[in-house]
Amino acid sequence: MNFQKPPANFASRRKFLLAATASGLAAASPLRDFAQSAAASVSQQNEFGLGANPTRDASLKFRPDGTVKPFAGNTVICHVPQQCQFRDGTVALRDMLARSTFAHKLGILPPESYHMTIYPGANDQDRQLSSWPGGVPFDATIEQCSASIKARMETARFAGPFPLRVRVDVPRTLNYGRASTLRMIGADAASEHALRTLRDQIAAVYKFRAPEHENYGFHITVAYTMADLSKAEMAEYRTLLQKAVDQIVAATPVLELGLPEYCTFKDMYRFDPEVILRPA
Repeated sequence: MNFQKPPANFASRRKFLLAATASGLAAASPLRDFAQSAAASVSQQNEFGLGANPTRDASLKFRPDGTVKPFAGNTVICHVPQQCQFRDGTVALRDMLARSTFAHKLGILPPESYHMTIYPGANDQDRQLSSWPGGVPFDATIEQCSASIKARMETARFAGPFPLRVRVDVPRTLNYGRASTLRMIGADAASEHALRTLRDQIAAVYKFRAPEHENYGFHITVAYTMADLSKAEMAEYRTLLQKAVDQIVAATPVLELGLPEYCTFKDMYRFDPEVILRPA
C-alpha cells in the first residue's frame, strides 16, 4: 500500500465527499451497505427507544455469542485507575452481568480494558471520511495510520487542566436502554468544559471531527448488548444496575483520571499506551 502525502486538493475533496447525499453514497457498495444498515437501525426501534441490537458498532467488535472479534485501531482514552473503589464497583457490576440470566446476550469486557474514551480515533473496519484522520491516505494500513498519529501526538501539547475530574451521570446511566455503560460527565461545569476543550484539541491533531463531536457522550463500557433484552431481562438489568451505581457513587462521587493516553488496540480487550498526552 502506498503511504504518501495526499494531493494538494485533498482538503477540498474531503469537504465535498463529507457533503455527499444519500444518493451519492448509494453509488459505492460499502457505503451503500452502511447507509442501508443505518436506515434499518433507525426503522427497527426496540421498546426502550433505541435501535435494535446489536448495533453496527457492537457487531464489528463482537460475534453474536459475545466473543471478541479482531478490531484494530487507535484512540485517546483514560484508563480507569487499577487500584481504586470506582474500579472495584465497576468490576462488581461486571460480575453481576456475568451471573445474570441474559449474560449470553452480552459481550462482556475484561476489567483490564476499562477506560473512558476521550476521542474515538480511527479503526480498520469503519473507514469513512468522517472518522479517518486528515492527511492519512485511505489505503494506508491501520499500523501506518497509527504511526502517523503517534508522531503528531508526540509533539502536541494540550491545555488541560489535569487531572480530568468526572462523575457518573446517574439519571442517564439508569435510563440508558442498553447493557451496559456508565454514562460520565465532568465533575462540575469547569471539568466538563475541560473535557470538551480537550476533545477539540485532539480533533485538531487527528484532523477530523465525527458528526457527533459536539454532543459526544462520555462513557465507560462494561458490556456490549448483542441481542435485545426481554422485558423480564431488562427489569433484572435495571435492578442490578441500580445496586451497582448506588455503590459506585457512594464510594467515589468524583473520579480523578490520569493523563490521557494515545493508545493502539487489536481488539476491545486491550489498549496499549503509545503516548501520554503532554500538558501545555
